[in-house]
Amino acid sequence: MKVLFVCTWNIHRSRFAEEVFNYLAKKSNSRHRAFSAGFKVGGYKFRTIYFPALDNLKKLNIVPLRSNDFSKHIDDIDLSEYNRIICMDEVEHKPMVSANSSLQNSLFEYWNIIDEPKMKSEISLPRCYQKVENLLRDID
Repeated sequence: MKVLFVCTWNIHRSRFAEEVFNYLAKKSNSRHRAFSAGFKVGGYKFRTIYFPALDNLKKLNIVPLRSNDFSKHIDDIDLSEYNRIICMDEVEHKPMVSANSSLQNSLFEYWNIIDEPKMKSEISLPRCYQKVENLLRDID
């Protein structure tokens, strides 16, 4: 199974989820893999994984596989390759999905992983970790 995690800039929540998913999948010898993308890539000064995500990954002893890769825009991804597409926050991302006509034929799931500054990374990323862990448990 291939999972796509999506957030606004593809530097924080979705990248964290991707790295955690791939780490846990590899650790359990699972064939499942994840990637990530964003809705507004390039609209923010960072284009690689954001330092709060890196800090949280480090605390979990997860070495990111794509720490130097630039963020990807969802329009540059072939969504048909993915079995599940998960947006990090329904309130934030559902309007972005609705506004993008190229996304209308894809099925999106929504989590409630809220971005900074509304919620600090120390709260949101551990919640994201738990959601990713539960997702892997459910699909295995």
